[in-house]
Amino acid sequence: MLTDRNLLASSAQKRPTIAEGLRREAGYFRHHQARMQYQELREDGFPIGSGMVESGCKRFRARFVGAGMRWSRPSIERLIPIRAAIMSRHFDQLWPRAYKSPQN
Repeated sequence: MLTDRNLLASSAQKRPTIAEGLRREAGYFRHHQARMQYQELREDGFPIGSGMVESGCKRFRARFVGAGMRWSRPSIERLIPIRAAIMSRHFDQLWPRAYKSPQN
């Protein structure tokens, strides 16, 4: 039985015009095979898609891009750890470290 990466490799032999791309993709699958156990992860209850992360990023970003908001780079870099602490519900544990962090 052909695996997906073997299928890519055999297709590369049959289609020389796109062979390099197919070989590159087959190499990617070969190199990252251990990370691609999606069915097992899904069965163990782990989220597979990126929606949860994208939603979190959107919520995180919303604090910094409101109407009329302008931030200097040093200011935003000092606020990011504070926002992360608030959103992760670990503010009390992380505040001392964020408060004492050096200015950029």
